[in-house]
Amino acid sequence: MLASRRGPAQTPGALYRLLFLFMLLLAREASARCIGDGVQVFPRPGATIPTNTRLLLEGIGTARSVVAGMPGKVMRLQTDGHEVRVKAQRGWTSELGRVTVVLKLDGKLLPNKKYTLRLDDAIPGGVTVLNGTGVALPEWLSGKGPDKAPPRWTKRPAVSEGIARRSEDGVTRYVRLTMGLREESPAYMVVTLTRKQAGASSQHYVIPVMSGSALLGHEPCSGAFGFEDGRSYRARVEVFDSAGNLAPSVPPLDFEAPTAPPEGR
Repeated sequence: MLASRRGPAQTPGALYRLLFLFMLLLAREASARCIGDGVQVFPRPGATIPTNTRLLLEGIGTARSVVAGMPGKVMRLQTDGHEVRVKAQRGWTSELGRVTVVLKLDGKLLPNKKYTLRLDDAIPGGVTVLNGTGVALPEWLSGKGPDKAPPRWTKRPAVSEGIARRSEDGVTRYVRLTMGLREESPAYMVVTLTRKQAGASSQHYVIPVMSGSALLGHEPCSGAFGFEDGRSYRARVEVFDSAGNLAPSVPPLDFEAPTAPPEGR
């Protein structure tokens, strides 16, 4: 696994924990604003990544069609004196207005360098990075080497709580999954969600794991997964680290979708 690396007081792990708490707060309070138009990148910009990482790029709102058309396009990850070509490959499409592609590197990063993803290679004119660090193009720190070991469970995934709120924009609804992983690289979860009803179709999408938690659901304007109030669902999950190593398989998770409060409450 990727060797740990000491840094300033604000470590990538701490940033992930703060981000997750912020997302959970938004879910609980049903923010009046939707997330907006743009892209999100995994691992989150600013994180430390293994030298054999892969990246995920998600398009939301008006950027959805832009990202959906990216498979086959090439970008660059650049640092001083070195660059790696990155090719977009097909990934996942949500039923609620999001699409994610996989960005596969054609070589390894140099260790202990700051790399910038040249999104403008594939998106002329640029795009808003919704989970960025305030700079126009996303950046990461490369770690000491490659991550070749799969994540190991210290606690298997479990359903922790359901969250449902209604605002003037619509319904925010999430199911929180918690888990324990022995893994120092950023991790993400691929979920196949099926309503427990004969003949029901499945939803298949990807969500980040942050500080041992993942949010399965949607905000008012878009999301990874859609639910029907109070219906029973089964989620089959696979967890990968950012290098693409797969954690051991786990049993599926059964739960009931949280019910949104009636309008006017």
